[in-house]
Amino acid sequence: MECLQAAQTVGLEVEPEVSEDWIALAQAGLRTGRLAIALSEAPELAALIELGHASREAGHGTVLALIERGAHAERLRQVALDLGITAVPEVEAMMAALCLLDANAQSPWTAAVRTLGRPDRARLQPALSAGPRTGSQLIRDEAGLLRYCAQPEDPGRVVGRARDLAPALLALRDTDRETPRFEASVDDVDARAVLDVLFGPRRALSDPASKAALKPYDIPLPVEELCASASRAASEATRIGFPVRISLVSPDLRIWDHPDLAVDMVDNAARVRDTFRQLMGVARNRLAPADPRGAERLLGVMVTATSDAIALLGVRAWPVARDRVAMEVGFADQHGAAADDRTLAVLPAPLSAIERALRRLAGRDLLLRGTAAQRRAHLDAVGEVLLRLSTFVHERRREVESVELRPLAVLLDGSTEVRQACVSVSDAFERSLGGAPTAPAATGS
Repeated sequence: MECLQAAQTVGLEVEPEVSEDWIALAQAGLRTGRLAIALSEAPELAALIELGHASREAGHGTVLALIERGAHAERLRQVALDLGITAVPEVEAMMAALCLLDANAQSPWTAAVRTLGRPDRARLQPALSAGPRTGSQLIRDEAGLLRYCAQPEDPGRVVGRARDLAPALLALRDTDRETPRFEASVDDVDARAVLDVLFGPRRALSDPASKAALKPYDIPLPVEELCASASRAASEATRIGFPVRISLVSPDLRIWDHPDLAVDMVDNAARVRDTFRQLMGVARNRLAPADPRGAERLLGVMVTATSDAIALLGVRAWPVARDRVAMEVGFADQHGAAADDRTLAVLPAPLSAIERALRRLAGRDLLLRGTAAQRRAHLDAVGEVLLRLSTFVHERRREVESVELRPLAVLLDGSTEVRQACVSVSDAFERSLGGAPTAPAATGS
């Protein structure tokens, strides 16, 4: 009823249908023409990927009203725009976007608004962008609704109220209709070396094992060494050069969950030995109540060269539909985690699409500070890591459930390094050895 009322307001003829299996209904509808979908709950990411694929295949514009509120729903709405779906937050905005598409409006976000009153201009201002003038304009009609006029003499097409038109213009402007199907690859990957690390039961790999699986894909890693004794740690720290970072290594105790198990700026061999003993003691005490045999999985410490970073990112990747990889990126520092400053993207995608996703982060100025050349270097370095990671997850989607990098450090010189990593291995090997057919890797949303 809400869709019908909104459509009648702007003079659209619609035939609404209600279905639990909305994606199947949408795929069928796209074969006949343009489509609009209103969802009261946030969909699965896989469903958005299927809808985006069907829209591009059909060559019709698809408008999606995602009514649910919240950070997760907003991230999905932004991903929908990246996938070529014009996603808006309300049914009225959905109808306004449909009207503009129905009128074949060319860059309606550049239309002139000089004849509108100040309240309407204020509502539309965030959605308007400078660009080549097409002669189009937005005017107010007698009923209080706005009309889009392609030319000054054109009577125009009713498109709705200013408050509904603003999100429609924003969504139409930001919908990616140009990006072709993009594939990423990494040359000369030693697949046998990767499988040797991944082979085994379902489990989360330790940081050294995870990095060993990622290394053939040329994902940047710091200068570091795993040490199982205090004397070896002191020796390696001397070789690497002080100061160093000392962090505990165990698949049961991740540093991002236990930040006190890492010590920065250790500046001499005696302190290295003391730090080794302290970290191992704290870890044993922490594991003992939950698992008396947990100490057997304390692998030692990682001695890492110190490097200054301008930003610390947290990245999580997992396989999804259509051979795509979902990538969640946010800031891994305390402030970023408290603010839930994250963005969602579907890869592989061109660097321009990755940059667009990164610019959605509230703390993007950390990545984009400095000269234009420095900003470009930071974005390109992060984008290259994400592309290589998406290639790893895609090519190993049968064996890998997810990968987490925390942090991915963006260094002062524009390079990057993965300081901590965790690859979660699926049960594909167990099912294969048991003679059961191997199903596709599990996906997340």
